[in-house]
Amino acid sequence: CYETLKVAMTSLKGQPQPSGYPFQAVQTYVLNPKSITMGQLYGEFDLQTHEWTDGILPSLVRVGIKAPDKDKRWYVFDGPVDAVWIENMNTVLDDNKKLCLSSGEIIKLRDTMTMMFEVADLAVASPATVWDGLDYIWEPGVLGLNPFISCWLKRVPQLGQAYLDEFEALFAFYVLPAIELVRGKLKEILTSVDSALLMSFLRLMDFRLGPLSGRDNKPPPPAQFQALIPNLLVPWVVFNTIWSIGATCDNNGRILFDRFIRDRMLEGGHEPQFPEDGLCYDFNLHDGGFTDVTSDGEPAPPTWRGWMDNIADYKITGDMKYSDC
Repeated sequence: CYETLKVAMTSLKGQPQPSGYPFQAVQTYVLNPKSITMGQLYGEFDLQTHEWTDGILPSLVRVGIKAPDKDKRWYVFDGPVDAVWIENMNTVLDDNKKLCLSSGEIIKLRDTMTMMFEVADLAVASPATVWDGLDYIWEPGVLGLNPFISCWLKRVPQLGQAYLDEFEALFAFYVLPAIELVRGKLKEILTSVDSALLMSFLRLMDFRLGPLSGRDNKPPPPAQFQALIPNLLVPWVVFNTIWSIGATCDNNGRILFDRFIRDRMLEGGHEPQFPEDGLCYDFNLHDGGFTDVTSDGEPAPPTWRGWMDNIADYKITGDMKYSDC
């Protein structure tokens, strides 16, 4: 990650940033603090001569301070966080940016110097250290998917706030197991990542709930159609799960995903069930008047309808020209 960023920033050297300042070249210094002693890292006194010897970090910092260029210098600590060595970095990580050595010397870092830590976790780091670090880049697997769901639930339109618990339960029942199925048993035509699948699902949910917030400058549906929402929660989640999480798999995967959706609906006792003739991919959701038009203009139960049910048959005869098709 930092290597890619280093190459990009170095290649842009001299060009203006959005802030107006030019990009600078980047130099990196990578070390594993757990592979060496504290004395080798920060420096130590000789027990016999009491002579001070700089460790690796002070030596690298001094080189950067004396350098005549304005290159950015990143000091990357690539290894596990240890409660001993990380605590000595507190004064470096705060606004002072001072490296305090046990010799009593204080080295003031330049603004172009940055300390980076590539670690598996922060289990033994103190709250002060974590706070001083300020900026964090997490692996997607560390965050999980629940933060995405929590953020989405907070921006549900006011008229949908009453159904937050139902949404959360349905996401846990359909969406998260569907992602596990895709990862474990299905083959994708184009490989995706879990967060991208979930975000696709949430964008479809935004579209479904859009009318509640007055999408396209239109008022929300009348009260009699808003009364359909409790019966639409399951179809919304199911349809959006199919066309986001289940949309990336191949044909054989769609058969397995169809079986998964049907089994889940049976297990949860959810309605409406899909027709048996065809896969769940073959059907569109008619929302009973919430946004789709009904024949009498009155609310109706949501149903699954074939994509081609309302499309007139189109036949191509042998004497038709290409321009007539």
